Amino acid sequence: MTLPTPLAMPFTFQRPSRSDLLLVLVYWLLAAPIIFFSYLQQFGLARAAPTILYTIGLDTLAVYLLVFGLLPLALARRSAWVVLGALMVFVVLDAHLYWLGYGLLLDEKPLHWNAGTILSTIMRHTQSYGMLGILMAGKRYFDVQKRLLQTQQAQTESELRNLKAQLDPHFLFNNLNVLRGLIQHDPAEANEYLSRFANLYRFLIRHKDDDFVTLAEELQFVDEYVYLLRHRFGAAYAFQQTLPEAAALHQLLVVPGTLQLLVENAIKHNAGDEDAPLLIEIQASDTELSVQHLRRPKLTPVDSTGLGLANLRERYRLLFGREIKVEATAAQFRVVVPVLRQARAWSAA
Repeated sequence: MTLPTPLAMPFTFQRPSRSDLLLVLVYWLLAAPIIFFSYLQQFGLARAAPTILYTIGLDTLAVYLLVFGLLPLALARRSAWVVLGALMVFVVLDAHLYWLGYGLLLDEKPLHWNAGTILSTIMRHTQSYGMLGILMAGKRYFDVQKRLLQTQQAQTESELRNLKAQLDPHFLFNNLNVLRGLIQHDPAEANEYLSRFANLYRFLIRHKDDDFVTLAEELQFVDEYVYLLRHRFGAAYAFQQTLPEAAALHQLLVVPGTLQLLVENAIKHNAGDEDAPLLIEIQASDTELSVQHLRRPKLTPVDSTGLGLANLRERYRLLFGREIKVEATAAQFRVVVPVLRQARAWSAA
Protein backbone atom coordinates (compact mmCIF):
# COMPACT_ATOMS: atom_id res chain seq x y z
CA MET A 1 0.00 0.00 0.00
CA THR A 2 1.34 3.42 -0.99
CA LEU A 3 1.30 6.15 1.61
CA PRO A 4 -0.56 9.31 0.59
CA THR A 5 1.65 12.32 0.02
CA PRO A 6 0.73 15.98 -0.17
CA LEU A 7 1.37 15.94 -3.91
CA ALA A 8 -1.07 13.09 -4.42
CA MET A 9 -3.96 14.47 -2.38
CA PRO A 10 -7.21 15.24 -4.22
CA PHE A 11 -8.25 18.90 -4.11
CA THR A 12 -10.75 19.90 -1.48
CA PHE A 13 -11.44 23.39 -0.18
CA GLN A 14 -10.39 22.66 3.36
CA ARG A 15 -11.93 23.96 6.53
CA PRO A 16 -9.71 25.40 9.25
CA SER A 17 -9.31 23.29 12.36
CA ARG A 18 -9.76 24.52 15.91
CA SER A 19 -6.00 24.89 16.25
CA ASP A 20 -5.93 26.98 13.03
CA LEU A 21 -8.52 29.33 14.48
CA LEU A 22 -6.59 29.51 17.73
CA LEU A 23 -3.43 30.48 15.83
CA VAL A 24 -5.32 33.28 14.05
CA LEU A 25 -6.76 34.49 17.35
CA VAL A 26 -3.37 34.56 19.08
CA TYR A 27 -1.78 36.31 16.09
CA TRP A 28 -4.34 39.10 16.08
CA LEU A 29 -4.24 39.49 19.86
CA LEU A 30 -0.55 40.25 19.47
CA ALA A 31 -0.54 42.12 16.14
CA ALA A 32 -3.80 44.11 16.28
CA PRO A 33 -2.81 46.44 19.17
CA ILE A 34 0.44 47.36 17.38
CA ILE A 35 -1.34 48.06 14.07
CA PHE A 36 -4.19 49.90 15.81
CA PHE A 37 -1.77 52.21 17.63
CA SER A 38 -0.16 53.07 14.29
CA TYR A 39 -3.56 53.84 12.75
CA LEU A 40 -4.57 55.84 15.79
CA GLN A 41 -1.56 58.15 15.47
CA GLN A 42 -2.15 58.71 11.75
CA PHE A 43 -5.94 58.85 11.40
CA GLY A 44 -7.51 59.28 14.84
CA LEU A 45 -9.87 57.00 16.72
CA ALA A 46 -12.93 57.47 14.45
CA ARG A 47 -11.14 56.07 11.44
CA ALA A 48 -8.64 53.78 13.21
CA ALA A 49 -11.30 51.58 14.85
CA PRO A 50 -13.18 50.45 11.70
CA THR A 51 -9.90 50.28 9.76
CA ILE A 52 -8.33 47.78 12.17
CA LEU A 53 -11.47 45.64 12.02
CA TYR A 54 -11.36 45.75 8.23
CA THR A 55 -7.64 44.84 8.28
CA ILE A 56 -8.29 41.83 10.51
CA GLY A 57 -11.14 40.63 8.30
CA LEU A 58 -9.44 41.20 4.93
CA ASP A 59 -6.05 39.80 5.95
CA THR A 60 -7.64 36.71 7.52
CA LEU A 61 -9.76 36.13 4.41
CA ALA A 62 -6.72 36.50 2.15
CA VAL A 63 -4.69 33.99 4.18
CA TYR A 64 -7.61 31.57 4.28
CA LEU A 65 -8.03 31.64 0.50
CA LEU A 66 -4.29 31.18 -0.04
CA VAL A 67 -3.60 28.46 2.53
CA PHE A 68 -6.86 26.53 2.42
CA GLY A 69 -7.80 27.09 -1.22
CA LEU A 70 -4.95 27.88 -3.60
CA LEU A 71 -2.29 25.83 -1.80
CA PRO A 72 -4.34 22.58 -1.78
CA LEU A 73 -5.28 23.30 -5.41
CA ALA A 74 -1.60 23.46 -6.36
CA LEU A 75 -0.67 20.40 -4.29
CA ALA A 76 -3.47 18.39 -5.92
CA ARG A 77 -1.50 18.69 -9.19
CA ARG A 78 -4.27 20.46 -10.98
CA SER A 79 -3.61 21.96 -14.39
CA ALA A 80 -1.12 24.81 -14.26
CA TRP A 81 -3.67 26.95 -16.12
CA VAL A 82 -6.30 26.24 -13.47
CA VAL A 83 -3.92 27.22 -10.66
CA LEU A 84 -2.72 30.30 -12.55
CA GLY A 85 -6.29 31.37 -13.30
CA ALA A 86 -7.35 30.98 -9.68
CA LEU A 87 -4.31 32.94 -8.57
CA MET A 88 -5.09 35.79 -11.00
CA VAL A 89 -8.69 35.98 -9.78
CA PHE A 90 -7.47 36.07 -6.19
CA VAL A 91 -4.90 38.79 -6.93
CA VAL A 92 -7.39 41.07 -8.72
CA LEU A 93 -10.16 40.67 -6.14
CA ASP A 94 -7.78 41.01 -3.20
CA ALA A 95 -6.19 44.17 -4.61
CA HIS A 96 -9.59 45.67 -5.39
CA LEU A 97 -10.95 45.00 -1.89
CA TYR A 98 -7.80 46.44 -0.33
CA TRP A 99 -7.84 49.55 -2.54
CA LEU A 100 -11.58 50.14 -2.22
CA GLY A 101 -11.90 49.38 1.50
CA TYR A 102 -9.03 51.53 2.70
CA GLY A 103 -10.03 54.33 0.34
CA LEU A 104 -13.51 54.48 1.87
CA LEU A 105 -12.45 54.01 5.49
CA LEU A 106 -9.59 56.50 5.41
CA ASP A 107 -11.21 58.98 3.02
CA GLU A 108 -8.22 58.75 0.73
CA LYS A 109 -8.50 60.07 -2.80
CA PRO A 110 -8.88 57.05 -5.11
CA LEU A 111 -5.95 56.37 -7.36
CA HIS A 112 -6.41 55.78 -11.07
CA TRP A 113 -7.07 52.03 -11.40
CA ASN A 114 -4.37 50.63 -13.70
CA ALA A 115 -1.66 47.96 -13.77
CA GLY A 116 0.65 50.08 -11.63
CA THR A 117 -2.03 50.62 -9.00
CA ILE A 118 -2.83 46.89 -8.94
CA LEU A 119 0.83 45.94 -8.48
CA SER A 120 1.35 48.57 -5.77
CA THR A 121 -1.81 47.47 -3.95
CA ILE A 122 -0.80 43.80 -4.11
CA MET A 123 2.60 44.56 -2.62
CA ARG A 124 1.14 46.66 0.18
CA HIS A 125 -1.47 44.07 1.14
CA THR A 126 1.04 41.21 0.92
CA GLN A 127 3.10 43.01 3.52
CA SER A 128 -0.01 43.30 5.67
CA TYR A 129 -0.97 39.62 5.78
CA GLY A 130 2.45 38.06 5.01
CA MET A 131 3.40 37.09 8.56
CA LEU A 132 0.03 35.46 9.27
CA GLY A 133 0.25 33.64 5.95
CA ILE A 134 3.71 32.28 6.74
CA LEU A 135 2.62 31.11 10.19
CA MET A 136 -0.52 29.43 8.86
CA ALA A 137 1.24 27.77 5.91
CA GLY A 138 3.97 26.48 8.24
CA LYS A 139 1.39 25.08 10.64
CA ARG A 140 -0.48 23.35 7.82
CA TYR A 141 2.79 21.81 6.61
CA PHE A 142 3.54 20.34 10.03
CA ASP A 143 -0.07 19.15 10.34
CA VAL A 144 0.29 17.25 7.05
CA GLN A 145 3.62 15.77 8.16
CA LYS A 146 2.04 14.66 11.44
CA ARG A 147 -0.84 12.96 9.62
CA LEU A 148 1.59 11.22 7.26
CA LEU A 149 3.63 9.99 10.22
CA GLN A 150 0.51 8.69 11.95
CA THR A 151 -0.58 6.96 8.75
CA GLN A 152 2.87 5.41 8.34
CA GLN A 153 2.88 4.19 11.94
CA ALA A 154 -0.59 2.68 11.53
CA GLN A 155 0.51 0.95 8.34
CA THR A 156 3.67 -0.37 10.00
CA GLU A 157 1.66 -1.75 12.92
CA SER A 158 -0.76 -3.40 10.50
CA GLU A 159 2.09 -4.96 8.52
CA LEU A 160 3.71 -6.25 11.70
CA ARG A 161 0.44 -7.86 12.82
CA ASN A 162 0.16 -9.57 9.46
CA LEU A 163 3.75 -10.76 9.60
CA LYS A 164 3.32 -12.18 13.10
CA ALA A 165 0.21 -14.05 11.91
CA GLN A 166 2.31 -15.73 9.20
CA LEU A 167 4.78 -17.40 11.59
CA ASP A 168 5.15 -21.03 10.55
CA PRO A 169 3.74 -23.34 13.29
CA HIS A 170 4.80 -26.64 11.72
CA PHE A 171 7.43 -27.32 14.42
CA LEU A 172 4.48 -27.61 16.83
CA PHE A 173 3.19 -30.69 15.00
CA ASN A 174 6.68 -32.21 14.64
CA ASN A 175 7.29 -31.98 18.35
CA LEU A 176 3.87 -33.35 19.22
CA ASN A 177 4.79 -36.43 17.23
CA VAL A 178 8.06 -36.75 19.17
CA LEU A 179 6.16 -36.36 22.43
CA ARG A 180 3.72 -39.09 21.46
CA GLY A 181 6.62 -41.50 20.84
CA LEU A 182 8.26 -40.64 24.18
CA ILE A 183 5.04 -41.19 26.09
CA GLN A 184 4.91 -44.72 24.70
CA HIS A 185 8.59 -45.62 25.30
CA ASP A 186 9.96 -43.36 28.05
CA PRO A 187 7.30 -41.65 30.20
CA ALA A 188 9.88 -40.00 32.49
CA GLU A 189 11.68 -38.39 29.55
CA ALA A 190 8.31 -37.49 28.05
CA ASN A 191 7.55 -35.51 31.21
CA GLU A 192 10.80 -33.52 30.85
CA TYR A 193 10.15 -33.04 27.15
CA LEU A 194 6.65 -31.75 27.88
CA SER A 195 8.04 -29.30 30.45
CA ARG A 196 10.53 -27.90 27.90
CA PHE A 197 7.82 -27.81 25.28
CA ALA A 198 5.56 -25.85 27.65
CA ASN A 199 8.39 -23.38 28.28
CA LEU A 200 8.57 -22.74 24.56
CA TYR A 201 4.92 -21.89 24.30
CA ARG A 202 4.96 -19.91 27.49
CA PHE A 203 7.61 -17.73 25.82
CA LEU A 204 5.54 -17.45 22.63
CA ILE A 205 2.39 -16.50 24.56
CA ARG A 206 4.23 -14.01 26.78
CA HIS A 207 5.80 -12.25 23.82
CA LYS A 208 3.14 -12.73 21.16
CA ASP A 209 2.41 -8.99 21.06
CA ASP A 210 5.99 -7.82 21.65
CA ASP A 211 8.17 -6.39 18.93
CA PHE A 212 11.39 -6.90 20.91
CA VAL A 213 12.85 -9.33 23.46
CA THR A 214 16.21 -9.28 25.16
CA LEU A 215 18.93 -11.45 23.72
CA ALA A 216 19.05 -13.27 27.06
CA GLU A 217 15.40 -14.30 26.68
CA GLU A 218 15.92 -15.26 23.04
CA LEU A 219 18.88 -17.48 23.94
CA GLN A 220 16.89 -19.17 26.71
CA PHE A 221 14.14 -19.82 24.19
CA VAL A 222 16.53 -21.34 21.65
CA ASP A 223 18.10 -23.53 24.38
CA GLU A 224 14.69 -25.08 24.97
CA TYR A 225 14.24 -25.46 21.25
CA VAL A 226 17.64 -27.16 20.84
CA TYR A 227 16.68 -29.61 23.58
CA LEU A 228 13.63 -30.60 21.55
CA LEU A 229 15.71 -30.90 18.38
CA ARG A 230 18.12 -33.32 20.03
CA HIS A 231 15.21 -35.65 20.72
CA ARG A 232 14.22 -35.51 17.07
CA PHE A 233 17.65 -35.79 15.48
CA GLY A 234 19.96 -37.18 18.15
CA ALA A 235 23.55 -35.97 17.76
CA ALA A 236 23.21 -35.18 14.05
CA TYR A 237 23.44 -31.45 14.78
CA ALA A 238 25.81 -29.66 17.14
CA PHE A 239 25.52 -26.14 18.50
CA GLN A 240 28.13 -23.63 19.58
CA GLN A 241 27.55 -20.16 21.05
CA THR A 242 29.96 -17.20 21.15
CA LEU A 243 28.33 -14.46 23.20
CA PRO A 244 29.13 -11.18 24.98
CA GLU A 245 29.15 -10.96 28.77
CA ALA A 246 25.97 -12.14 30.50
CA ALA A 247 25.08 -8.62 31.70
CA ALA A 248 25.06 -7.31 28.14
CA LEU A 249 22.59 -9.98 27.04
CA HIS A 250 19.85 -8.23 29.02
CA GLN A 251 20.52 -4.90 27.28
CA LEU A 252 20.53 -6.18 23.70
CA LEU A 253 17.26 -6.57 21.83
CA VAL A 254 16.15 -8.72 18.90
CA VAL A 255 12.88 -9.71 17.25
CA PRO A 256 11.22 -12.63 19.13
CA GLY A 257 11.83 -16.02 17.52
CA THR A 258 14.84 -14.91 15.48
CA LEU A 259 17.19 -17.71 16.57
CA GLN A 260 14.50 -20.38 16.48
CA LEU A 261 13.68 -19.53 12.88
CA LEU A 262 17.33 -19.41 11.75
CA VAL A 263 18.21 -22.68 13.52
CA GLU A 264 15.11 -24.34 12.14
CA ASN A 265 15.97 -23.08 8.66
CA ALA A 266 19.48 -24.57 8.95
CA ILE A 267 18.16 -27.98 9.95
CA LYS A 268 15.38 -27.93 7.39
CA HIS A 269 17.75 -27.49 4.45
CA ASN A 270 20.90 -29.29 5.62
CA ALA A 271 21.56 -32.94 6.42
CA GLY A 272 22.95 -33.92 9.82
CA ASP A 273 25.14 -36.93 10.60
CA GLU A 274 25.77 -38.41 14.05
CA ASP A 275 29.27 -39.43 12.99
CA ALA A 276 30.03 -35.94 11.65
CA PRO A 277 27.46 -33.55 13.13
CA LEU A 278 26.61 -30.35 11.30
CA LEU A 279 27.88 -27.52 13.50
CA ILE A 280 25.51 -24.56 13.82
CA GLU A 281 27.29 -21.54 15.30
CA ILE A 282 25.46 -18.73 17.08
CA GLN A 283 27.52 -15.58 17.53
CA ALA A 284 26.50 -12.26 19.06
CA SER A 285 28.04 -8.85 19.61
CA ASP A 286 26.77 -5.42 20.65
CA THR A 287 25.64 -4.73 17.09
CA GLU A 288 24.71 -8.01 15.42
CA LEU A 289 23.61 -11.60 15.89
CA SER A 290 24.52 -14.32 13.41
CA VAL A 291 23.82 -17.97 12.73
CA GLN A 292 26.18 -19.81 10.40
CA HIS A 293 26.89 -23.38 9.29
CA LEU A 294 28.42 -25.39 6.48
CA ARG A 295 26.16 -26.24 3.59
CA ARG A 296 25.11 -29.89 3.37
CA PRO A 297 22.05 -29.95 1.12
CA LYS A 298 19.72 -32.85 1.84
CA LEU A 299 19.53 -35.57 -0.79
CA THR A 300 15.81 -35.04 -1.10
CA PRO A 301 15.06 -31.43 -2.06
CA VAL A 302 13.06 -29.58 0.56
CA ASP A 303 9.96 -27.69 -0.52
CA SER A 304 10.29 -24.17 0.75
CA THR A 305 8.47 -20.93 0.02
CA GLY A 306 11.14 -18.84 1.75
CA LEU A 307 8.37 -17.25 3.81
CA GLY A 308 10.14 -17.61 7.15
CA LEU A 309 13.31 -15.71 6.24
CA ALA A 310 11.37 -13.16 4.17
CA ASN A 311 9.06 -12.61 7.15
CA LEU A 312 12.01 -12.06 9.49
CA ARG A 313 13.69 -9.73 6.99
CA GLU A 314 10.56 -7.57 6.76
CA ARG A 315 10.08 -7.38 10.53
CA TYR A 316 13.64 -6.15 11.04
CA ARG A 317 13.20 -3.63 8.24
CA LEU A 318 10.04 -2.25 9.80
CA LEU A 319 11.22 -2.25 13.42
CA PHE A 320 14.94 -1.51 13.17
CA GLY A 321 15.09 0.28 9.83
CA ARG A 322 17.97 -2.03 8.89
CA GLU A 323 18.35 -5.04 6.62
CA ILE A 324 19.22 -8.65 7.38
CA LYS A 325 22.39 -9.81 5.63
CA VAL A 326 22.44 -13.25 4.01
CA GLU A 327 25.90 -14.52 3.06
CA ALA A 328 25.59 -17.67 0.97
CA THR A 329 28.47 -19.44 -0.71
CA ALA A 330 28.85 -22.97 -2.06
CA ALA A 331 30.44 -24.03 1.22
CA GLN A 332 28.80 -21.92 3.91
CA PHE A 333 25.56 -20.16 4.81
CA ARG A 334 25.37 -17.24 7.24
CA VAL A 335 22.57 -14.91 8.30
CA VAL A 336 23.34 -11.71 10.22
CA VAL A 337 20.61 -9.70 11.93
CA PRO A 338 20.98 -6.31 13.65
CA VAL A 339 20.97 -6.00 17.42
CA LEU A 340 20.03 -2.83 19.27
CA ARG A 341 20.67 -1.67 22.77
CA GLN A 342 17.50 -1.41 24.82
CA ALA A 343 17.20 2.39 25.09
CA ARG A 344 17.69 2.87 21.34
CA ALA A 345 15.23 0.17 20.37
CA TRP A 346 12.43 1.41 22.59
CA SER A 347 12.79 4.94 21.27
CA ALA A 348 12.81 3.60 17.68
CA ALA A 349 9.60 1.67 18.34
